Amino acid sequence: MRAVIIGNSAAGLAGAETLRQLAPQAEITIISDEPYPPYCRPLLTYLLGGDIQEKDLWLKARDYYQTWRFQPVLGRRVVEVEPAAKTVVLADGASLAYDRLLVASGARPLLPGIPGEDLAGIFTIRTFGEFQAMQQMLRPGLRVAVVGSGLVGIKTAQALAQAGYDVTLVARKAQVLSNLLDATAAALLHEALQAVGVALRFHAVPAALSGQKGRVTGVMLTDGSEIPADLVIFGIGVTPNTEFLASAGLSNPRGLLVDNRLCLGPPDIFAAGDCVLPSDRLTGQRSYFAIWPAAVEQGRIAGVNMAGYERTYGGLLPQNTFAVGPTRIIAGGRVRADEPSCEVYTEHDAKSRRYRRLVIQDGRLVGVILVGQVEEAGVYLNLINNKTPLASLPVDPRGPAFQVGRLLG
Repeated sequence: MRAVIIGNSAAGLAGAETLRQLAPQAEITIISDEPYPPYCRPLLTYLLGGDIQEKDLWLKARDYYQTWRFQPVLGRRVVEVEPAAKTVVLADGASLAYDRLLVASGARPLLPGIPGEDLAGIFTIRTFGEFQAMQQMLRPGLRVAVVGSGLVGIKTAQALAQAGYDVTLVARKAQVLSNLLDATAAALLHEALQAVGVALRFHAVPAALSGQKGRVTGVMLTDGSEIPADLVIFGIGVTPNTEFLASAGLSNPRGLLVDNRLCLGPPDIFAAGDCVLPSDRLTGQRSYFAIWPAAVEQGRIAGVNMAGYERTYGGLLPQNTFAVGPTRIIAGGRVRADEPSCEVYTEHDAKSRRYRRLVIQDGRLVGVILVGQVEEAGVYLNLINNKTPLASLPVDPRGPAFQVGRLLG
């Protein structure tokens, strides 16, 4: 069997390794448009902040491809897939034949499409190559504007502030992580960001980027004000890399639509990772949510099915964990659910900066936010994932006297 895998990161590698274990004689080719060996994208912000060294970024040993008997095709971009001919076409005109294909092409960052984006000093932080280019521009006293208050923006702002730069985080709404945290949890996060040196600017919508002599000098906002900046980093979201599937009729700008076997349509083409639009495990609805563990799980399941076995994907449970300074936060499930049928229980200890928010629907826990007490998160997430009736528990998790240990006997 000839297997081609488009993607050299979490989903692609998990799929390749699983396939190798189940099909030892398969010919497995891994294609990436980046020239680097496998690395961990989420660690780029940690490298930026000096928390890790470059050697910690790489996922695999130097002889990884040789050990697993993978054929790497690095630094070459896929431009088309021809399902009828079972070939993958590269930008240089070369083509590769396959019997099984895994699309794990990931996603790329968005820019807002405003004037000035062609100025020097405008970055996203998604690839190692771009990180290297940005690193060359960093110098003492640099003013940095990070546009976007999602997880990427927050981690980038924190890293640069901790490295000693003058950082402003630019948020469109009244809080950071507006789709993930309620106002109380967000306020605790705001305090943590300010404590590490990040200035916050809310209700701020970029209108243009100002510059002099071809270099950025600031972010112009729709209210007429300007945030001075020598470097501007955008973290406003991503779009799945699916354009090369357009001629095959499989492309989708919101994410690839797969069945519960992660099959893309043709029975020999599978997809996994950040290029996929998965179903939510709780609601059954399709929603885009790119996280590393989910990409790994999808890649493994796709690898099983590529090998000719049967395994289904039950959907994704949205969850995130992150820290700013000593403040640790975990959120999972339907954390912002506000339907009339939902009951919300909150507990906030301002002195210890601990916060707990539970969202309950139909007698089951469907969402949780924890600030400062994240060691309990696994129990809550298991209750959500297993759809456990709260009435079946030995103790009700609602109430200030509740302790997770009582659930464990």
